Amino acid sequence: MAERGEPILAIEGLRKEFGRLAALKGIDLVLDGPGVYGFLGPNGAGKTTTFKCVCALLRPTGGRVRVGGADVQRDTSEAMAKIGVQFDAPAFYPYLSGSENLLVFSKWVGGDCERSIPELLALVGLAEAGRKKVAAYSWGMKQRLGLASALLADPRLVLMDEPTNGLDPAGIADMRSLLPRLAGERGMAVLLSSHRMDEVEQVCDRVIIIHRGEIVADGAPRALAALESLIEIRCADPLRAVEALRERGDIASIERAGADTVRLLGSRATTGEVNRFLVERGILVEQVLEKRESLEEIFFRLTGTGDGRG
Repeated sequence: MAERGEPILAIEGLRKEFGRLAALKGIDLVLDGPGVYGFLGPNGAGKTTTFKCVCALLRPTGGRVRVGGADVQRDTSEAMAKIGVQFDAPAFYPYLSGSENLLVFSKWVGGDCERSIPELLALVGLAEAGRKKVAAYSWGMKQRLGLASALLADPRLVLMDEPTNGLDPAGIADMRSLLPRLAGERGMAVLLSSHRMDEVEQVCDRVIIIHRGEIVADGAPRALAALESLIEIRCADPLRAVEALRERGDIASIERAGADTVRLLGSRATTGEVNRFLVERGILVEQVLEKRESLEEIFFRLTGTGDGRG
């Protein structure tokens, strides 16, 4: 368990430069307690670099990472004992069974975690397959075994890269129900990277979006959607409408969104106020709608991409 008063993960001013390339530009992130946290960003955004800095696989250029109060750079062994990792391509000994692989890993982890192997195999849905050689495992089964290996030391923080990659629909549904249960029952924080927006929206308590080495959004999926009001207006003269609305000074972004449509983002005015404002200026308004953006739309808008992978 994380030390009393200490967050499970605390990242402060984290920077990482590769020559002239600034991969991370001073990010701050705190995971105070148990939960499932989505970490999203396009290719090259800095997700993998962040994960590697947290796991001490990369030395930061600047900043600090602490896990349960232990500094990853100064108290590496103590910090790593609190972290479980499941990356996209888990590697196992193919000539050993799933249970035997976990037994080997338990020797590296130390402690008394060997006793938990049957429980972990059952937890990830491999109770019957534990005796089979990993060479006969499907990709989805290897993903499940990877999660079991990440849980061997009963970590406080689990880093997961594309946890449902390769799983069939039933496996995806199982994983979606398993992750919140792990967080709740074991008191751990699960920080997962995924390009499946539906998965993140269903499973995650909080979403962090990183772009070009900086965190551009952080909050619950529904709270992110409520940060800025999105209003669409259909009218006969969108050019005049844009010019008129720019006079208000209380709308963050005004743009043409079609031949007869104007889109307002970050408006402090209500739909009724916008409608009355335009009508008073002689602009015929056909329709005014306030929309809630999906997590996918928020992601695309903030990152300027059409893909959540990376």
